[in-house]
Amino acid sequence: MNFQDWGAIGDLIGGVAIIVSLVYVGVQIKQSTAAARAATNQAFSAQYANHMLPLQNIDFRDVFMRGLTGLDQLDSGEQVAFFSYLNGVMRMFEAFYLQKRDGTFDSAVYDSWATQLVDMFGNSGAQEYWMIRRHTFAPMFADHIEQLRANGESRPMYSWMGET
Repeated sequence: MNFQDWGAIGDLIGGVAIIVSLVYVGVQIKQSTAAARAATNQAFSAQYANHMLPLQNIDFRDVFMRGLTGLDQLDSGEQVAFFSYLNGVMRMFEAFYLQKRDGTFDSAVYDSWATQLVDMFGNSGAQEYWMIRRHTFAPMFADHIEQLRANGESRPMYSWMGET
């Protein structure tokens, strides 16, 4: 073998090594993406569970239940608490909607949680909140919520609510 033959063999081995490296990097990226998506899904579940904790407080639970039926059921201080709570829920959904849009949050998981938003917006108080505070959210998220509200079938959130 001459020097050119050895050079050609070296080029071939180098080309194969590059292909193997690219395949390896591709596998690593896929695994990393899956891990990030799983972590995001878990973070949403944990954040949602944490956000539900105030409902264990009987005083706030009463404000929340009355607030769902309409803002006229609440005094000004209770409206602040109700709005603050709903704002937290909506900010959480906004963040995860944006992550879903960017592909880091599983669409099927988000969509299943979004049905709760549709159900919540079947209540007068949540609708009134949204009309007052909609402008404070990212326009693409606000439009998304409007689409959910228009296309989704709201069901009662709790048995005491009856049909909405």
